[in-house]
Amino acid sequence: MLRHIMRILLVEDDAELARQTELWLRDAGHVCVWRDHSAAALTALAAESFDAVILDVGLPDMDGFTVVQQMRARGFGLPVLFLTARDDVTDRVRGLKAGGDDYVTKPFAVEELLARLEALQRRTASTLPPTAKNLGRWALDPLKHSLLHAAETIYLSPREWALLEVLLAHEGRALSKKFLLEKVWDLQFDPGTNVVDAMICRLRRKIDAPGQPSHLQTIRGKGYVLRAVS
Repeated sequence: MLRHIMRILLVEDDAELARQTELWLRDAGHVCVWRDHSAAALTALAAESFDAVILDVGLPDMDGFTVVQQMRARGFGLPVLFLTARDDVTDRVRGLKAGGDDYVTKPFAVEELLARLEALQRRTASTLPPTAKNLGRWALDPLKHSLLHAAETIYLSPREWALLEVLLAHEGRALSKKFLLEKVWDLQFDPGTNVVDAMICRLRRKIDAPGQPSHLQTIRGKGYVLRAVS
């Protein structure tokens, strides 16, 4: 069972699948709000508070990958679980790179859906210790997954925050792509794409000050190392 009741936004255009999924979630004790296309989902996100999004990839008005990109661009950092009929590594990796956090391939069992939601909840609930140091000019807000400096606030997606946590926990040590894939993406294999490199680049753009050395350095042949003081 999950640790607490979750408020979940379900975005699925198949009415029967949505009805069944909504029943499963409610039977498990959660609150489920259903929308059948992306525009309505983005409106709901702006108007209401949710703990997670279950998002179909094949929506009629906008594919799920684009929806996630728009969510992240608008500052919505809550975890996203893709529903996809595409059992293909390329599509799964594309979803992760777009800003998604996990996926379930249709048809799926309710046990798998709930287990993956539980894993997302654990990952999102994981926070830095209260005494965690600053990151350069940034003060870290673990509860909101954000970086604070003066009047500026930058929000990180759950995956970006998870990556930052792992890097901070091993500050000053070079971490391989294989290690990061296992710890942050829960992948025991290299999908043969630049998903780690892309996420590192996104973090750099958010945490590094213009004209200053990067907090995230690439160590040739070894991986990446984070230094809290650049």
